[in-house]
Amino acid sequence: MCRWFAYISPTEPCLLDDVLVRPPNSLAKQVHEHYLPQLIAHNPEDLKSADHLTTARNSIYNIDGAGVAWYTTSLSAFESPNSDDNDLMPAVYKTIVPPSNDLSFRSIARNTETKCCFAHIRAASGTPIVQVNNHPFVFGRHTFMHNGVVSNWGAIKRSVCGEMSEAAFAGVVGGTDSEHMAALYMTYLTSSGDSNSFLKPYTLEQMATAMHKTVSTIITTQLRLLGRSKAAPNSLNLCATDGQKLIAYRFRNHATEQPPSLYYSTKAGTTLNRKYPDVADGKDVEGRYEGLAVESHGEHLIVASEPSTYKAEDWHLIGKNQCVAAEAGGRFEVRDVPYRDEWDVEDPMAEFHT
Repeated sequence: MCRWFAYISPTEPCLLDDVLVRPPNSLAKQVHEHYLPQLIAHNPEDLKSADHLTTARNSIYNIDGAGVAWYTTSLSAFESPNSDDNDLMPAVYKTIVPPSNDLSFRSIARNTETKCCFAHIRAASGTPIVQVNNHPFVFGRHTFMHNGVVSNWGAIKRSVCGEMSEAAFAGVVGGTDSEHMAALYMTYLTSSGDSNSFLKPYTLEQMATAMHKTVSTIITTQLRLLGRSKAAPNSLNLCATDGQKLIAYRFRNHATEQPPSLYYSTKAGTTLNRKYPDVADGKDVEGRYEGLAVESHGEHLIVASEPSTYKAEDWHLIGKNQCVAAEAGGRFEVRDVPYRDEWDVEDPMAEFHT
């Protein structure tokens, strides 16, 4: 499984270097370091109370590549001088090198600002370690990423592909379960439209409905083809954006087991922005500019597999089978995911998770 980070704001751009590289527990460091407040005991004296099932679904090492998508109006500004944020499009960089060691990634991060970015580090679960299998996945103006696994994927792949529109299926270039889920999401979001429909924005409720239909199709297909005795639970921490709105799921269809970790924050962006006089881990960050008042920082939302800073009070754990839904203007809410009890299945590998 993997780790991911999403930042979105209606007004406040972030520097990719500040949110993905420099922080004490940045995504680039989560290749091999982890911080999971409210889930895993980090004091050695408390390890006996740790949730070992959650530990098992958060990979220790995420070394199989990285990717980042950031939204920009650069292209539309050249094509149409009167363009606005409705013309946002994602730029993408993917690498199979750990991000801390990729000089191109580091250069892009030091020189790129954006009001919306998705970033991901990968722990491969069977498909080849190649760039096309790295998240995030882009369909027109829409970006999608996943942490977890679609169980029994080989048994349901053919049936799931049959649900996709021709345009969405044609947009799949790799072999991961995650990219196929992205194509399924785009099918439902665009009502099976052609590729031109991928360039349009949709309402937040349409995005939420498409995400839920994607999850529902995965589970109901497993139950239909395999039956309850053979279908295994899925870990589906999913996130999608159009550059202005965002929907993020933390999901596992098991009665007691937790999904992989997922947090949100509306304060950490200040700590992560070098323009503001804040501290990331109790000490001043070298080279930090202190010319702006913290109160002047714009509204923002971060959703991430792990906190990037060690200020636990700035981060909120998203509950099991809940989602974060963020509107374009900055308003967001945490909702329960529509769920049916008959979706619960047992994990045939549970004895190995303890």
